[in-house]
Amino acid sequence: MIPRVCAASFLRLLRGRTKPCLMLCEDDEGNQHEAVVKLRAGFETKETGLVCEFLASLLAGDLGLPVPKPMIVEIEEGFDRAIPLPEVKALVKKSAGLNFGSAKLPVGINTWPKDKPIAMQLRPLAAEIFAFDAIVQNPDRRRDNPNLLWKGDDLYIFDHDLAFSFVAGVIGWKPPWTGQRLEFLRNHVFYDGLKGTEINLDRLTGALEAISDRRLQEYIDDVPAEWTAKTDAAGQIVEYVREARRKGNKIVSAITRILQ
Repeated sequence: MIPRVCAASFLRLLRGRTKPCLMLCEDDEGNQHEAVVKLRAGFETKETGLVCEFLASLLAGDLGLPVPKPMIVEIEEGFDRAIPLPEVKALVKKSAGLNFGSAKLPVGINTWPKDKPIAMQLRPLAAEIFAFDAIVQNPDRRRDNPNLLWKGDDLYIFDHDLAFSFVAGVIGWKPPWTGQRLEFLRNHVFYDGLKGTEINLDRLTGALEAISDRRLQEYIDDVPAEWTAKTDAAGQIVEYVREARRKGNKIVSAITRILQ
């Protein structure tokens, strides 16, 4: 079950295109949780962006990749009155209802530095993150905008509202198993560090193949009806993942070619 919490207080604005916020939230039992909240009104694609964030997070978790724990955050009418920043206040007011959130990570974690070499012990995980972004067609983990947090041997990926670009009707879009339209990966934060190296994606593709139809139905069931009433992205994404599950070998071949 995906936790559902209610925003209790605004803590601060975080850096990011969609103006994410750190909020203190409460669950039904009164337990408090600090959450990074992506506001519906912060997305150009509104509910579609929420669905992409949500399902990419679920998929990453099922693939064994390090993604902060997702949650659904309710913002009640009038919550914006206690927010001192005018630009945030307006977004929060327009975002009353259910929004996407993720658990705040421990202190001491930093953004991956630009052009940082990939340590040998991190190469297997870096290759899987690179492959994941190819699978979900996420162009937004770039050298100059890594959307990647790091501490020692720990990495965390986040920010997937631009994933599954086919739901936005991108002209000329091709699925990754065709080996076409993967040029965006050349600007990936890990492209330079992985180029020319041998990678092994057996674990990742095995995890993808192991996702059952029942689990994919749970993806759809877990998306709030408040979102699905305004977009059919969830069904499209699940059908896409179902097809990707069958095309793992072709996806690996395409990724291997672009890294040669």
